Amino acid sequence: MSIVSILSGEFFLRRNPNGGTAVLFRSLWVTTLISALVLPIKSYCVAGSELVFSAAQLKVEIGQMIPWFGAVFAGAYAAFYTRFAAQWGYLATLYNQIMATIAAAPSGHFPNEASIAWHAAFIEDAQDLHLARKSMFSSVIRELLQDPHVVRVFRASTHDGAKRLHDLERQLNCTAVQPSDFDFRTTQSVRRAVESVATLHPE
Repeated sequence: MSIVSILSGEFFLRRNPNGGTAVLFRSLWVTTLISALVLPIKSYCVAGSELVFSAAQLKVEIGQMIPWFGAVFAGAYAAFYTRFAAQWGYLATLYNQIMATIAAAPSGHFPNEASIAWHAAFIEDAQDLHLARKSMFSSVIRELLQDPHVVRVFRASTHDGAKRLHDLERQLNCTAVQPSDFDFRTTQSVRRAVESVATLHPE
């Protein structure tokens, strides 16, 4: 885990999906870190101060900085929540685009390798954005993990695909089906070749 991840409280997302609870905890964490850094600096910079710990003085300093703590917390909360809302909006829009494309396509056009890759990418994005455990998306992902073609593409195209699939199964309390060996691209290529030959050499 990087220093930035620790400072931003990203470790809270291990137990909680991205959302209001995680935003609250991360905001409190950032406020605590900043306060712990600023408070001693402020006390040291006061004229006539000495490097001696005083519980009474600490109490006074904390009381004086309560409005400042509130401002820091509000800023952190606004930043984290804005980011969460943007990520949630992106993922919801992506899913709606996938469904709209499939619904508007001619009968028999789907599934194909492109739509399967799109579904696998949706799962990957949900996991990267820590939104896979949100109820709105978790039910969709559980259903997609029952598609052997989606599982095949997810494992093959995602970095550490097998490990990430295992993490998803644990987080969502589900079991993915075994990946399929069937590749729509190969089948479609063969079909196009047969159709081409039939066109060139009609009976």
